[in-house]
Amino acid sequence: LDGLARAGMIFTDAHSGSSVCTPTRYGLLTGRYAWRTRLQRGVLDGADDDPLIADGRLTVPAFLRRHGYATAAIGKWHLGFRSERPPGATAPAPKEQGKRRMGEAGLPVGARIVGGPTTRGFDYFWGCSNARTMSGLIENDRVIENLPPAEMLPRLGRRAVDYITERGPAARAGQPFFLYLPLTSPHTPILPSPEWQGRSGRGDYADFVLQTDALVGDILAALAAQGLAENTLVIFTADNGCSPQAGTAELEAKGHFASGPLRGYKADIWEGGHRVPCFARWPARVPAGRTSDQLLCHTDLLATMAELL
Repeated sequence: LDGLARAGMIFTDAHSGSSVCTPTRYGLLTGRYAWRTRLQRGVLDGADDDPLIADGRLTVPAFLRRHGYATAAIGKWHLGFRSERPPGATAPAPKEQGKRRMGEAGLPVGARIVGGPTTRGFDYFWGCSNARTMSGLIENDRVIENLPPAEMLPRLGRRAVDYITERGPAARAGQPFFLYLPLTSPHTPILPSPEWQGRSGRGDYADFVLQTDALVGDILAALAAQGLAENTLVIFTADNGCSPQAGTAELEAKGHFASGPLRGYKADIWEGGHRVPCFARWPARVPAGRTSDQLLCHTDLLATMAELL
């Protein structure tokens, strides 16, 4: 991420549309604030919520698809869909019964997704619903596998690299692609892979951040390997401030302040809850080493893409 920032532009006053994730993701993909929807507080809860993005609503991928882009979402959706379970399948045990841990409540294999990403502008989806249900791995509109939650992040990274590799020939021939890669990290459950555990010296959360950083490196390397780095716009940002569940008090005792000088964390209306990192790298168009203090919000993305095209 440091390399990505040095190679492009750093935005020092970027904000998410909310200090929690579902409404921020809505704003990023639609250009609208989520308070225009039924969701007036909190986030969607599970894998069987009515879609928050209305059917027919213009989204970033739908707009880009009109301009010849292939579009894919690989990662955590968390914007709602309904499901149809296969005959005989049972719903996961309620969390309060203590029979499952966070992340293990995914839909059963064979369940069909109704109103998911492939109905909201994406040609392809590979990922999960949200943190509570990420054991259910979905491809397009079907649950294809149940996996341990700790395996989701590395699987997302590998699938994203594979997607870039698959799209490389068409992209070099003139058909661009849009990849939306909302990672499951460093959100709870905080589950760094064994090879990353202990690497930071500052606990599981910091280890998980290091693993996330390495995944970004894999994506950038895949673009370079396909000869696409020069003319690909890469944007990295976050959906809200750091969560106190990261162990922020312990991190601060070790000298790391996740919100820097700002007050508050995730779910706070203070600036630490919604001021986020934002880097943009586009070697063909954006000179390296630039910084911008322009105020911006994730809801600007759709209008920005429209202006570019």
